[in-house]
Amino acid sequence: MCVDMIMKVVRELDVSAYLFNVLLSVFGLNSELEVKAFPRSGKSPRGDYRQLLLKARCPFVSSCVSEEVTMATVPQGNVGKPRFGPSDRLIAIFRACSRDPTDAVKTRLRRMLHLFLQHHRDDEGRGRSKVLAVKCCCEAETWYYRILENLLIQERQRLGISDVSDMLEYDLLQSCLVACCLEISVTSNHLSCDFPLLQQLLNVASYQFWKVIEPVLRLGVGLPGLVVKHLAQVEVKVLESLAWTRDSPLWEEIRANEGHMPACQQVMLPTQLEGSIRTDFPSTLNRPRRSSSFHLFARKVYILMGVRLRGLCSALDISDELRLKTWTCFEYSLVHCTSLMVDRHLDQLLMCAIYIIAKISQMEIPFKRIMKCYESQPHTSRSVCKNVLISEKDDAVLTPRTPSAHYPGPSQVKRGNLIYFYNQTYTTKMQHFAKQFAPTFGGDTPPLSPYPQLKKASPRRQRLPCSPTIFVSPYNAETITPFTSRLCYYFNSSPSECLCEINNMIRTGRSPRRSCYALSMDREDGEDEDGDDGPSAKRLRLNSQSAWQRRLRNVMNDRITRQNQDQVQSFPVNRSMLH
Repeated sequence: MCVDMIMKVVRELDVSAYLFNVLLSVFGLNSELEVKAFPRSGKSPRGDYRQLLLKARCPFVSSCVSEEVTMATVPQGNVGKPRFGPSDRLIAIFRACSRDPTDAVKTRLRRMLHLFLQHHRDDEGRGRSKVLAVKCCCEAETWYYRILENLLIQERQRLGISDVSDMLEYDLLQSCLVACCLEISVTSNHLSCDFPLLQQLLNVASYQFWKVIEPVLRLGVGLPGLVVKHLAQVEVKVLESLAWTRDSPLWEEIRANEGHMPACQQVMLPTQLEGSIRTDFPSTLNRPRRSSSFHLFARKVYILMGVRLRGLCSALDISDELRLKTWTCFEYSLVHCTSLMVDRHLDQLLMCAIYIIAKISQMEIPFKRIMKCYESQPHTSRSVCKNVLISEKDDAVLTPRTPSAHYPGPSQVKRGNLIYFYNQTYTTKMQHFAKQFAPTFGGDTPPLSPYPQLKKASPRRQRLPCSPTIFVSPYNAETITPFTSRLCYYFNSSPSECLCEINNMIRTGRSPRRSCYALSMDREDGEDEDGDDGPSAKRLRLNSQSAWQRRLRNVMNDRITRQNQDQVQSFPVNRSMLH
């Protein structure tokens, strides 16, 4: 039976000899049987696999693995037979390097896949989990070489170079990339070994793992929607808590930045901030620093927490003036009292800032009401309010410059609820600053920190997984050009023939000569003609029109469309792709 299960993995696939040996290892087969290589002739290697499997001893037999486990190792969201190992194009990139990185890349990949499989091999009695683990490794290798190839091509074009040895020899980056590819395959196959368990197993820090998420998502390599959503959630987890653990590399970068987090104004462009706010910062703080991943991390933290504070203030009926004071207090705690975040959650500091500013401003909001309102938000967990780190040593002053060995160990700390943390720890460091916002304060009030502007939702252009040349994007009458070399279909505007041409192009792989169709209110005699290359259509005439004229035309088009909605036909293209 073990032979049949392994054959499900390798059937119809030209897998590498290494992966075949992995299959033997994960099922506990004869360790002396090792395959060095398979002949690369025209015939299928399946017979070789079968013979070797029959020679191997099989101590692992589990009845829990049944035919319902489909071992289709094609990465989800992609069409076609997967290729194990680097493509010809990637091999050419390797050969163009001053130092051939092929062996180092393969060795690193094998080591990390072995760690992953060893974890599931030691998990006795879970046969289905072992089968899925093998499938995840096969998919992860395919994803790794595909993503690596696209990243290298992008980097070569950006820098104008052909030698990318430094990027390939950067072990931390490549390890994080392998971990990310395993995360993709684990999520796709619903294996119970996802983030952060996986990165702990592979010994990859959450903060370092976060650095590869955005580059991978921006590549547009056809990741399934489930994976894209999961990686976005992973990024949020890292920003709010996982990057702030006591052993995180983030603290090294904070120490290098004079022991402080960058201020919001240091990492945001003026266009990303709310309008005229009184600021008395030095001119050096008014220049955004966005070059490093550390400043990118800080910017994403401020954007995330700006959205969350806005939502809480709306639910608690807090005015904009009080919201800006709360934000200033929260930013001060991150920049000047950064040690408050050691092994804690950003939302904990945010709720404390809401309470202390409201209390000083003589607006009584019970702390329990703040926590209840917080727990009603979609992103929250009860443990954020119930399980807060509280150090037993009141005299221990921890700073980001303190060596990690001086932080309290597991036996020197205790935990409590958020109110206890506020009374015992938070007020001792923040009360002096917060009191400056009291109505009775006699001195100068601190300047209000700039607040991140609410980002407008703008759906980005998406590439269909089935084709590298088909894109779906939101229609924008301000930027669309009337004549392009592409086929275009505007929902609720274009005639059905346009969609038929796109579908024909997808089926046949050939693009007709006619390029772009759309409805227009500007029709002239002789303009509507039938030709051999496609159906007749009314052309857009935008060159001599101003923006308000185009808006007027769109309004008129919408009215005509609403009158003809009963005649709208159903089309093969899925309209949900727009969302």
